[in-house]
Amino acid sequence: MKLFHYTSAAHLRGIHQHGLTVGDVITNFERFEGRIAVWLTSSLDPEGHGLTGGLVDKTEFRLTVDVDENDDRFWKWGDWAKENLDLATQLRIRMSNGWGADSWYLWFGWLPRAKIVEVVSTKTGHRVENWGEYYPEVISARPVSYEGRHAWHRRTMRDVRRALEKMAVQV
Repeated sequence: MKLFHYTSAAHLRGIHQHGLTVGDVITNFERFEGRIAVWLTSSLDPEGHGLTGGLVDKTEFRLTVDVDENDDRFWKWGDWAKENLDLATQLRIRMSNGWGADSWYLWFGWLPRAKIVEVVSTKTGHRVENWGEYYPEVISARPVSYEGRHAWHRRTMRDVRRALEKMAVQV
């Protein structure tokens, strides 16, 4: 099954090196809990997937990924959410620029580079050859290996917690 993963130029080199290894799936906002999974979508449009508002433009590139839909690591987000998230968390995710949620999928594992069959610039519509070399290494995001995904997730959750605490102090 062909699905899409959107990302920034800063992340291309790391993805080329390690494949798709991480993504934060919030399971409870109040307790800062989550799981690691790669986010995928059937949508050709990068809007409506909660990708805006970060330090990098996560809508800049569309990766086409070939996944085995019969693999037990593969889930339609809505089906997984019904079994694993309370209704309040599901609604918060949809309300944070997640109106495209009906097109979302999760992959609870590693998608090696060989599963990425095409990379397209969403700005130009052109296919990007040599996408692992597209962005200079010195300004690329730190790559995340599959083995390093749990440390990445802990840092991400810590940074979100700190940002929310800082916002609460300012109010």
